[in-house]
Amino acid sequence: METALARLRAKTDRELGVLIARQLHRSRKLAARGAYHDAAQDFLSARGLLAVANVPTAERTRLERLMHEVRQTIELPITAVA
Repeated sequence: METALARLRAKTDRELGVLIARQLHRSRKLAARGAYHDAAQDFLSARGLLAVANVPTAERTRLERLMHEVRQTIELPITAVA
């Protein structure tokens, strides 16, 4: 039973990694179109998921790097207007 649960958790974490990446890419596209509020919502959802996902270190590093890039994309127009 534990092995089945461990496999299920591993599969769930892999799927969370894919979902996080998709949300970050969507956030980047939304920001490029000027939909900063929607982009920020997707970004925050991805950040929350990454906090609970148990993804491998290399994948986490890749996602955190992508998250940093997306965050800069979202914040740049806001600070440029001010």
